[in-house]
Amino acid sequence: STHRRRGHRTMRAIERKQNGSPRPGCAASADGRVVVVAHDPWFGFPAPEKNDSCLASSSRRLDARCREFQRQHDDDDAGRMIRRGDFVRAFVRTHGVSHEMRPRLWLAWSGADAKREASVTSYAEALANAESRQDLKYCFAQIEMDLERTFPEHAKFTEGGEALPALRRVLRALSVSLTSTAGAAEQNLNCGYVQGMNYLAGFLLVVMDEREDDAYWVLRCVVEDMFPGFYDAGLGQLRSDLDTLDFRFSRVSREAHAKLDGMGLAVKYFTARWLMCCLIGCARMPLLTRVWDLLFVDADRKPRETILRCSLGILALQAPFIRAAEDMNASVECIREAGNNIDNIDAFLQRVSDLREMNFPTTRSPAVDASTLATPARKRAKFHAPPPTPARVAMTPVGNSTWSNLVAFFSPTPSKPVAPPLSARASAMKPTRLWSFDAASPRKTPPTSSFRHREGVENADDTLAVELSEVRKSGGKRKRGGVDDEYATSPMFAKSPRMARTPPIAKSPLRSPLGAMR
Repeated sequence: STHRRRGHRTMRAIERKQNGSPRPGCAASADGRVVVVAHDPWFGFPAPEKNDSCLASSSRRLDARCREFQRQHDDDDAGRMIRRGDFVRAFVRTHGVSHEMRPRLWLAWSGADAKREASVTSYAEALANAESRQDLKYCFAQIEMDLERTFPEHAKFTEGGEALPALRRVLRALSVSLTSTAGAAEQNLNCGYVQGMNYLAGFLLVVMDEREDDAYWVLRCVVEDMFPGFYDAGLGQLRSDLDTLDFRFSRVSREAHAKLDGMGLAVKYFTARWLMCCLIGCARMPLLTRVWDLLFVDADRKPRETILRCSLGILALQAPFIRAAEDMNASVECIREAGNNIDNIDAFLQRVSDLREMNFPTTRSPAVDASTLATPARKRAKFHAPPPTPARVAMTPVGNSTWSNLVAFFSPTPSKPVAPPLSARASAMKPTRLWSFDAASPRKTPPTSSFRHREGVENADDTLAVELSEVRKSGGKRKRGGVDDEYATSPMFAKSPRMARTPPIAKSPLRSPLGAMR
């Protein structure tokens, strides 16, 4: 297969040499040499002073990679690119397409060629019918008002420019086609034209080299097939996608979204034009053409997801500046100039590819309470506390009355509740005070001592002499059974009835082994 591919490539090179036609992206000079044609990456729009060289060099670098990709795969006629297999689709998502192949690929990928062949009404017929449609006078008047607002910075769209008549014809034919399709009266109550379509038509005329027929059919595919509901009455689909964009931004950059939310702002307040005009007027032309490459290469899948992903990529790259903004005005300016501050197309396309791998959770309706939804997973994950039992309450520290009393006593609340009465168990566990230090007593002796303080004895030495004399009179022994003895009345030395001395039980001499031996 490698030799066959090389052979085809050689035959095509020979044919181009015989016909005198250079390969795509090149031109023949006066002396016969083949030189690369340098196109304007700004398509006639004035280049900004900031990030001009970076964007232009990035665009030329990507164009060179696309030409090399076509040369390696022997695809000078764009046959393999039109079929857009998985390999081609992956390459376009990370590099885009070259400037020379872009008009042809956009016509094929958007479905404009197939729509043109299947339609019974051509562009010329739709334009001729616009002259006789008296019910579209309001629509035509709105188109005339928007003509001068479309790209006033471009030389061809200024007053008296050569692109304004073509733009007028394309928009009129589009409004006639939208109101003539089946069910259009119920779906498009705005007479087939919505502000924002003028930017789409003007951008396609610039890229298609002012070929009105191609721009008209691609515009119809964008409005009818790729983004249905964006241009209907009420803009219901557009508002739903704006909410989705705001929600996904909160997942990608929580800090930036929280800061905007604290100011009462949201990205959906400033990004309606991003989705409705597919970033036209919100990003520079070198970046904008790459975004539209992504839209058309995935036109048969989910183009709405692609424009949401591209918008989210711009916001994600601008999130650090939003977090560093000083006030509300600076935050709003960061969002509005987000697309114009990108100077590296490769980094932007890589960021969009990374967002393609992220799975964002779906948002729930505000009317539905998430805690009331009983799902098997939530039932297994939710912890239910066991019912209180007497044994568990007794083991819990709070269930102990002594512990609750301590907590209530040391709590910092100004009004402390009255402690409940102690239970029988807590009263039995309460210790008895055996020692007391009375400040009025001159001696710090325990009350259970038999040596009391005698009245009339003022000196401590005299008291000690009296006590020693009492000990000598009693023969050095104390009587614990006396009336004046406090040892018998003290609870510490009180004898338990179980421990009272009882006479020993006399054993029978017959049963006693010692007596039997005697």
